[in-house]
Amino acid sequence: MLLASLSALVAAAIDMYLPAFPTVATSLDITAGQVQQTLTIFLIGLGIGQGLYGPLLDRFGRKPPLLIGIGLFILGSLFAALTTSFEGLLVARFLQAIGAAAGSVASRAVVTDTCDPQSSARIYSMLMQVMMIAPITAPMLGGLILLYGEWHLIFWVLALLGIICGAFTVRLLPETLAVERRVPLSVRSIVRNYAIQLSNPSFFFYTLAASCTLGCLFIYINNSPFVFIEMFGLSPTQFSYIFAANAMVMIAISQINLRLLKFYSVKRVLFIGLGGFIVIGVLLLSIVQFGWAALWNYSILLGLGMAMLGLITGNLTALTMAHTQQHAGIASALMGLIQFLLAATIGFIASIIAAPTLYTLPLALLALGLVAMGLCLIGRHFAQQATPDP
Repeated sequence: MLLASLSALVAAAIDMYLPAFPTVATSLDITAGQVQQTLTIFLIGLGIGQGLYGPLLDRFGRKPPLLIGIGLFILGSLFAALTTSFEGLLVARFLQAIGAAAGSVASRAVVTDTCDPQSSARIYSMLMQVMMIAPITAPMLGGLILLYGEWHLIFWVLALLGIICGAFTVRLLPETLAVERRVPLSVRSIVRNYAIQLSNPSFFFYTLAASCTLGCLFIYINNSPFVFIEMFGLSPTQFSYIFAANAMVMIAISQINLRLLKFYSVKRVLFIGLGGFIVIGVLLLSIVQFGWAALWNYSILLGLGMAMLGLITGNLTALTMAHTQQHAGIASALMGLIQFLLAATIGFIASIIAAPTLYTLPLALLALGLVAMGLCLIGRHFAQQATPDP
């Protein structure tokens, strides 16, 4: 529960202010694309931050760097709560992300320290279910805050959540990296350890595949407020209910994933999820193309499509981390670095190509699902040449 809460800081920092996107644009006198850039800079910070924490986690253990990251998250949240400019918000979001990255990297490293691949797949799926409480509650809380205050108040609440997570980390989290397993901190060793991970093609291609599915999630997060609020005419509060319903479906699919893992391999369940991702993308694109899109069918299909991540994310993470070459902290950091930087790039390109339309999300599901499927097949090919997939 603690590991999931630490990782959920990322989800809370992303999702809580989604209902405020149009309000932020009006308040700061910026465009929808610029509001989306405040999310893009957050994703870039997450990628860079995860790259920084890897060597620290393998040198000093899991707990001290994690506490430093939580402190940075709190500072970034306070800065965002006090800023009145677009540039200030960008800086605050970047600092907030650098801090939040610690929770994601440390959580994966702790699981890898203590679990085998099949068990870790189940743990990641369970973590994902708890983490999805944030996407359910965060937009609703954000919408509620907007009823009684302005968008800055959202970041005061995020700072409070960071303080609570920090307090529980100090009290409850054990150190899972023994002193004898720690790696000296030097530029040479850091470069060498990163090179070891990158030289493993299975790890590399599985990570690229995870970047595509994560990129699709961020395109969904970036564009869904404008699609549902501006195109379907929902209020911020009504949008938060749609977003929460989608997250609940994802939790249900994650629960199914836990049951499937009792009977099938991680790899098989992963490809079932990717297939569903692609098929639903085709269906969603078809209803838009033929003019059949309405709020009910568009939101249902989109929710089912994003819910396929419940069969993808945990299993793909487990497969990726199972193909690491020692040093789980470095591997976790490199995975997060590549994932979030590529996902942020994908989201940024989508935000500058054109304004959000009903076609944006179906195309993202279909195109990125196909690419992720291809990358997983390549990763499986290299894994079979070395050792069988876990």
